[in-house]
Amino acid sequence: MLSFMDFLESVNPVASLNAKKMEELIYEDPASAIVKARLFAESILNEVYKQENIEAPYTTTFFEKISYLTREGYIQREIQKSFDTIRLAGNKAAHDGGYNDITEAFRLHREMYNIGVWYYEVYTSEQLQVPLYENPKPPKEAENVEEIVKRKLMELLSTNKFSHLTDSEMKENSIEEKEKLSTYELEKNLEAGESYLLRELGRLKDSSQEAIENANQFSQFKNYLHVERKIQTDLENILNQRKNNGNGNLILLCGSVGDGKSHLLAYIKENKPHLLNEYEIFNDATESFSPGKNAMETLEEVLRSFSDKEVENTNRKVMVAINMGVLHNFINMEHADHSYVSIVNFINESGLYSQNITTHFSNEKFDLLSFGDYHSYEITENGPTSNFYSTLLQKIFSLNEENPFYLALMEDTRNGVNTIVHDNFKLLQNTTVQHNIVQLVVKAIIKNKLVLSARTFLNFIADILIPDNVNSMELVTEFDLLNQSLPNLLFNRKERSSLLSAMRDLDPIHIRSFFIDEIVVGLHTVENWDELIQSHIKDQHAIRWLSPFSSSESLSGFSFQAFYESFLRISYLTNKDFSLKLKDVNYEKYLQNLYSFNVGNMKKVRDIYDEIKSAIFAWKGSPKKDYIYLSKTDEKFRLAQKLNPKPYISHIKKNNVEILDSFKSSILLGYQNEEGTSHVFLDIDFQLYQLINKVREGYRPNKKDKEDAIKFVEFIEKLMEYGEKRNEMLIHYPCDNKSYKIKRDDFEGFVFEREL
Repeated sequence: MLSFMDFLESVNPVASLNAKKMEELIYEDPASAIVKARLFAESILNEVYKQENIEAPYTTTFFEKISYLTREGYIQREIQKSFDTIRLAGNKAAHDGGYNDITEAFRLHREMYNIGVWYYEVYTSEQLQVPLYENPKPPKEAENVEEIVKRKLMELLSTNKFSHLTDSEMKENSIEEKEKLSTYELEKNLEAGESYLLRELGRLKDSSQEAIENANQFSQFKNYLHVERKIQTDLENILNQRKNNGNGNLILLCGSVGDGKSHLLAYIKENKPHLLNEYEIFNDATESFSPGKNAMETLEEVLRSFSDKEVENTNRKVMVAINMGVLHNFINMEHADHSYVSIVNFINESGLYSQNITTHFSNEKFDLLSFGDYHSYEITENGPTSNFYSTLLQKIFSLNEENPFYLALMEDTRNGVNTIVHDNFKLLQNTTVQHNIVQLVVKAIIKNKLVLSARTFLNFIADILIPDNVNSMELVTEFDLLNQSLPNLLFNRKERSSLLSAMRDLDPIHIRSFFIDEIVVGLHTVENWDELIQSHIKDQHAIRWLSPFSSSESLSGFSFQAFYESFLRISYLTNKDFSLKLKDVNYEKYLQNLYSFNVGNMKKVRDIYDEIKSAIFAWKGSPKKDYIYLSKTDEKFRLAQKLNPKPYISHIKKNNVEILDSFKSSILLGYQNEEGTSHVFLDIDFQLYQLINKVREGYRPNKKDKEDAIKFVEFIEKLMEYGEKRNEMLIHYPCDNKSYKIKRDDFEGFVFEREL
């Protein structure tokens, strides 16, 4: 029988022979096959040392050889993991007489191939075509004896089948919806070895049929995942108030693409149809009824009954879901056949396009709800929460028989199907992990000004549960298991979405902290990591991922880095106390100030104004108290003026609500001139707030900072107009530290004097 490593026979006959022996033993004696795999890896390493002219002491261990080659750059990350996988398994087989795992031998067979190909490509000049990898086949004479083993292995391999289905095949496999909504029924139509959980989780993806929103259809699956939000309550209240009153009514549902307008309409139509019986619904108000009409002409036709000429007499009831930009264009355009002043005035009165918060607004004929001012998270005095995201996670990961995902998990358990997806799913059943992921999502939204739809969030959940390749747990190496675990999918998949890209920046491995330093010291000084793992990791599934690496002597280089990063990420997600210790001071302070601004806490608002004032003076520079530079730093003398910014606070309203679900998502500060006749405003988001704090602490903004904070630069220039440069100027010579003042006297002349 040909060996899968025959291409090495002429360049490393010892390795080739060990590979052949390993393949011959894999079915008959897996433990011996594992030992042969280790001998193969050692013979490859010995040859590398020889070809690189590296002298190693006779007593150098396998571990030390791998560590040295990694440290010196001879071995890259993936190859080191392959060597370490074989080494760890070989140690078990050599020292544990009862260790005889055929699935472990299968894993090593693949790792041997990876090492062999690497060695052949790097250390030989031969040009043989290396064959593609194939799973080891049982010897012909052993086929009858080992048929059961072979069948078991093929079943294990078949769990990967479903993960490679195309989008269209995923849609075809989507469950037929049942008419009965009270109890969810799982359709059991998959082949042996395929995963029901993987199928159900696939429905969360953007590529699934469920991602298509239609105001006229609402599936059982969507009904289960539906979370009631305040905008739904407000819309239902409006519909109830307008019901059976005999008067015409126009309801405008304003928002942007993907914010849930279609979903909300479909839910109400399916579950509370009596509320919509009197209404004509236009889910896309610009979808033309005629090929000859453009979007604005179509909208005019929809709203004709509410034109100035007809609005008082109409008894028509219409609900329109409309994009904010389209509505803005409509109210600002010239209309040929009809006028819509009443609608324009209503929208202007609502403050929809102002800096005010407009969740809903009504008058006698019209109602408006703005999706943009209903947030997916809430802010409180103690930080942010999100009832919406938390409830979605509870629905997906709850242990009840109305949950299709839980039913799928139970069915897979009965069928013996177990993959890393199942472990990831179980990890997210941990309420601490759910809480920390929600906090990370909210943090990503605030820091990066992301706009996330419910569908985007659900796709994100699928992305952190399902790796690119899904195999049975028995066929995955310890390192692959770590790499495919939820904590690493969460922080290592930035290319998949804007949310996951933001998660990369929130990775705890980037945080500088005394508590992280303690972990690093512990990993380098403690011989047995079991105690560290048990004390930091608060989830049994995650502990099982890390347990194979419990010895400090088992890892180095890239392998150690992979373990350390996984350890830190898992600790952050599962250990509430540890995650609380890794505070982001700027983020917490910003949220406290954002809450104070939105509830109108004037004592705290005063502090915000003081912080911004000090940042303004630090940004431009100041020769003395209350004076701010007008000229640049590279001049021999610098001009400065007296500036005493006068806060404008009339736009800040008192609000006694403890949990805010409708709020301004940035801090809006205003200043006015002495007469109160002119105002300038500064909108402070998190990125600007963070830069401002750095400047207050002594950081000098560079060119890129000034480009990124262009609105702040423009704001300062406008604010400088409120200074006293027309009456008084300070001339400062930095080299001599001397200052002179020139000011206008009572007779319209100028006085020039030296400052003491």
